[in-house]
Amino acid sequence: MRTRIKELRARYDLTQDDLARKIGVRRETILFIENGKYVPSLKLAHDIAKVLKTSVDELFVFED
Repeated sequence: MRTRIKELRARYDLTQDDLARKIGVRRETILFIENGKYVPSLKLAHDIAKVLKTSVDELFVFED
C-alpha cells in the first residue's frame, strides 16, 4: 500500500507533528503510515483524510 499523506501534508503546510495532533495520535504513527510500515484502521484513515480534505481512496493507493 502506498500513501499520499506526505504529498498532501505539504499542500497544507502541515508537519507530521501537526497532523498527528489534529487527529490525536503520535507523530511516529504518521511516520510509520507514510513509510508503509503501519496500516491504519479505517477510522484512523478516515480521520487523516478528513484533515487533509480528501477521500480515503485518494489518500491510499492499494497495489497488487
